[in-house]
Amino acid sequence: MSASMNPASSTAELPSSVPGSVSDPAIERVARGAHSAVDRVAGTASSAVERMRSGMHGAMGTMSARMQDLSSTREVWTDNARERVREHPLAALGVALAAGYLLARLLRS
Repeated sequence: MSASMNPASSTAELPSSVPGSVSDPAIERVARGAHSAVDRVAGTASSAVERMRSGMHGAMGTMSARMQDLSSTREVWTDNARERVREHPLAALGVALAAGYLLARLLRS
């Protein structure tokens, strides 16, 4: 690494527009202000993340309950369809043939 790229090099190599020391009161004031601003932003972001995490946890619980409801509804419909087919096998065969014919016509177009 060259001497001009080394951060430990002397301040004599710095341009005249860059202050030579950090003991400059203006720089310290800006640094304190920036530090407090970063702390405020971090606090706000932390609370926003917590609210989002809480909301996502609630949404996951709701989605899980909905999935269970849909699963049980599917089972009920499947059982009802089986009962109807057992009670009326010829009607079920006719519906299946008609549905197959319509599907074939739609896919052929």
